[in-house]
Amino acid sequence: MSDFDFPIFHISRGVFMEAEYQDPLLEDYQNNPLLEALPPIWDEKTVVQKLASKPLYKSSERNLPVHLRLHCVQRISRDFFQPLSKHLELEQSLSRLIRDGYVGRNPMTPNYAFRARKDAYELITKGMTNGYPVNTPTSAGFALVGISGIGKSSTLLRILQMYPQVIIHRKYKGQDVPAPYQVVWLKIDCPHDGSIRGLCLNFLLAMDRLVGSKYFKKNATKSPDELLPIMAQAAAVHCLGVLVIDEIQNLEEAKDDRASQMLNFLVQLVNTIGLPVVTVGTYKALPVLNGEFRNARRASGQGDATWHHLKKDEEWDWLLQGLWKYQWTNNKVELDQTFIDVMFEESQGITDVAVKLFMLTQWRALDKEMNQITTELIRSVAKDRLTLIRPALEALRSGKKKEIEKFGDIYSSVSIDDYLSRIEAEQKQSERLVIIRNELGYDLLEQTSNEISAWLVGAGVEKTLADRCAKEVAQLYMNEFDTVDLHQEALKLALKKQTATEKANLIPKSRRTGSKPPGATEPNDLRLIVAQGKKKKIPAYEALKIATYVKNPLEFSG
Repeated sequence: MSDFDFPIFHISRGVFMEAEYQDPLLEDYQNNPLLEALPPIWDEKTVVQKLASKPLYKSSERNLPVHLRLHCVQRISRDFFQPLSKHLELEQSLSRLIRDGYVGRNPMTPNYAFRARKDAYELITKGMTNGYPVNTPTSAGFALVGISGIGKSSTLLRILQMYPQVIIHRKYKGQDVPAPYQVVWLKIDCPHDGSIRGLCLNFLLAMDRLVGSKYFKKNATKSPDELLPIMAQAAAVHCLGVLVIDEIQNLEEAKDDRASQMLNFLVQLVNTIGLPVVTVGTYKALPVLNGEFRNARRASGQGDATWHHLKKDEEWDWLLQGLWKYQWTNNKVELDQTFIDVMFEESQGITDVAVKLFMLTQWRALDKEMNQITTELIRSVAKDRLTLIRPALEALRSGKKKEIEKFGDIYSSVSIDDYLSRIEAEQKQSERLVIIRNELGYDLLEQTSNEISAWLVGAGVEKTLADRCAKEVAQLYMNEFDTVDLHQEALKLALKKQTATEKANLIPKSRRTGSKPPGATEPNDLRLIVAQGKKKKIPAYEALKIATYVKNPLEFSG
C-alpha cells in the first residue's frame, strides 16, 4: 500500500464526504477537483440561514417545574447564535480565501504527488522554490483580532463547519486522483508558551486524527527545525485549504526570537505552497502580528479584521430581539428601551457577556421564584456573578484610554485609517442587516407560518390548505405567540376548512369499511372515532369534538 492509500476507516474526526464534483460557475475554478468538490459559493441569504441557530423553545415549557426549566435556560448558551453583519463578511473572506488558495494547486497536474512531498520539504530546508507547482495566491490570509468574548473563535468555527473537513477523492473525469484526502480546513491553538515545537506537534496530531497518518508518532521527538518542514509537507500532500491558528497572542510568551521565526515560517507556507493562513487572537496579538507577517499580507485582497465590542445601535437591538424570545420565567417581559440600555451598560456590548448575563438572570429569577426578569435583577446578577470581568467592563464603561490599556484583551489603538474603514464598514453593516432581517425576521410572522405549515403537513393536512391556515393563524395571533398554542389553533382551522368528505373520515358511518380497534364493533363506538383521529395525528378530544360528541359548554348556559 502506498503512502497515499489510507483506509477510510482511519478517519476518526471531523466531517468528511466522498467527492461530488459540480461546476463552480467560474472559469478559473474549473478543471480542478479540489475546487469542484467544494460546496457551492453561497449568497448572503443562504449564509444567514446556515449560520443562524435557535434553541428549542415552547411556551408550554414555562409551566414545567422549576428544576426542569433551569435546564431549558441552558439551551441559550449552547444553541443560540444570531448572525450579524460582521459574520457575513467573515464568511465571504473565508470563502474567497479557501478557493483562491486552491487555484494554483491542482493534483491532476503531472507528478503533483511526488513534487508536493519533495518540494514542500526542500522549500523549507534548502529554500528551493523554483519549479514548485503552485502560483502564489493573491489571498495570503488574514488576522482576526478582537476583544475577548466577542465570538471570534466560535463564529470562525461555525463558518468552517459549513464545509466538509475532509473530502475523499477517487476518480476525477476517469482518472485516479493522486491526493485522495483533501483536508479543507484545520484549526489548531497556539500553545500557551508560544512554543513552535508545540504548534507543529498540535498540527501533526490533528492531521493524524483526520486522515489516519502517523506523523506525530514518527516525529514526536524531533526538534522545531526538523518539524517545520514536515508540517509543510503534510499540508501540501493533503491539500490543506486553510490553516487557522487560534490564540495567536500566546506567541507573545515565546522566548528569544521564536515569535518572529514562527511568523516567518507562516509567510513561507503562504508564499511557496500557497497555503492560506488565518491567525486569531485578542488585542494582545497586535504587537506580535506587526512587522514582517503583517507586511507580507498587505498585498492580500482580504484585509485583516478587527472585532470591537458592539455599539448601542440597531445591530445591538437586533441581537437582543433574537435573544429575548427565550424566556422560561412564569411571565414573559417585552424588550423595551430600558432593558436594551441596562443590558448594554452591564455587558458593554460584548456578545458573550450579554448572552450569559441573560441566562444567569433567568436562573436567578427561577431560583428566587420570581415571576419575571427585571432591570433591577439584571443589575444585581451582573454585580454578583460577573466579578472576574467587572474591572475590564468598568474600564470600557469609563471610556478612558489609560484604564482600558490595562486590559490587553479589550484594548486596541485605532488609527485614522481604521476609523475611515470603520465608517465604510458601518454602511455595509446596515445593508447586511436588512438581508439578515429579511431572512430571519424576528417579528416571527413568516418563520412561524412556515413552522406551523410544516407541522400541519406532518399531521396529514394537504400542503396548500396547511399554508393558508398557518398564515391566517400566525397573523391572527401575531402578538400572542407565547400564550396561544398556534399548532392546535391552525389544526382547528384546517379541519373547519376541510371538505365534507374529509370530515366524514372522522365521523363513523355504517357504510364505512376498514380496520377497527380491538373491541370496537359498532360505528358509533367512541374508540373507533378516537382511533380514526389518531391516524391523522389529531388528539382524542378534538376528534370527538369534530364528530359532535363534545359540545361547547356555552350552548347550555342561560
